[in-house]
Amino acid sequence: MSPPRQPARLWLRPARGKRAAVWIIIDNRRQNSTGCGPSEHERAERALEAYIAKKRIDAALPRSAPADKVFVADVIRNYVSAKGTEVSRGEELAGRVERLLDWWGEKSLADVTRGNCDAYVKHRTTPGAARRELEDLRAAINLAIFEGVCRDAVKVKLPKKVKGRSRFLTRDETAKLLWSAWSFREVQKGVPTDKRPTRHIARFILTALYTSSRSARVWQASFVPEQGRPWVDLEHGLFFREAANEQAADNKRAPPIRLPPRLLAHMRRWRASGARYVCEYQGRAADPKKAFRRVVARAGLADTAVVRHTFRHTSVTWLMQSGEDKWEVAGFAGMSIETLERTYGHHHPDHQANVGAAFSTGRAGRLKAKSA
Repeated sequence: MSPPRQPARLWLRPARGKRAAVWIIIDNRRQNSTGCGPSEHERAERALEAYIAKKRIDAALPRSAPADKVFVADVIRNYVSAKGTEVSRGEELAGRVERLLDWWGEKSLADVTRGNCDAYVKHRTTPGAARRELEDLRAAINLAIFEGVCRDAVKVKLPKKVKGRSRFLTRDETAKLLWSAWSFREVQKGVPTDKRPTRHIARFILTALYTSSRSARVWQASFVPEQGRPWVDLEHGLFFREAANEQAADNKRAPPIRLPPRLLAHMRRWRASGARYVCEYQGRAADPKKAFRRVVARAGLADTAVVRHTFRHTSVTWLMQSGEDKWEVAGFAGMSIETLERTYGHHHPDHQANVGAAFSTGRAGRLKAKSA
């Protein structure tokens, strides 16, 4: 009689020669590396939980079934189990998945029709939000088909892509926001106190403007190397916007950059005063989303579509307006030259300069004079 099968479990495989020690998942004599070192036991535990969840989902999923026998909820859970640990913003994915399950959870893949996709778009707050969530649904279905769960072709209809934001700030607007964040004092019982609860927002604004970085790259950044966080190297003046071993999507690149001297001086003062994070509130890295809205309202800009991502637009726009080299700006911002040209090219002083000059100095000008 064979011994009872043991459940999947963790084992710290010891170092041997040049091979480092690593946490391993052992399941029925098979070994699956978690990629976690000896000090990353909590991360290894999460990997084990994800592994076990994936096995349960695989056992529940049918094989080569028709679309009406495969439930959307199972397909989405399979997708999250397989891809959830690879995404850089897991909380946002979790929120999108929750909204998808609320509407699609009891439906089968046969219900993924043009009419239901249109109905989901009307159900959601904006077409942009609906499109992003339906993109997740499409990816989940494609994964299920690739893995042989469903034998039928299922197409997800997406709404038209929403035009990206182009709002950027003037110098005066930026000054208002900085002053609103830096000078605000907490009021208790009608009396202003010495507490300045939004000064971390001022630091966020300065860093976002000086580095052309996305919001999460700024507020998650640490002055001390930490697992899973962007890192500001104050000694050498470098900002490593991607965490170590992070695999960022091609359209979300965040290469290391050299910090502008003025920002570097600010950051060194913040660190000297005891800050561990760039955007720090009560000793921890703080997402400035809610506090930022209040800062915008106090600055009188609540109705002008100013969001945290506006500072990335503003930074790149200002660089283009100043006539900087386009390739350097694209590399600094972490975007392709094609995206830079398409979105910000018209701000550069050289944009269509030769065409405009042709009307006064070239053939077009001579034709105009002749016709007159």
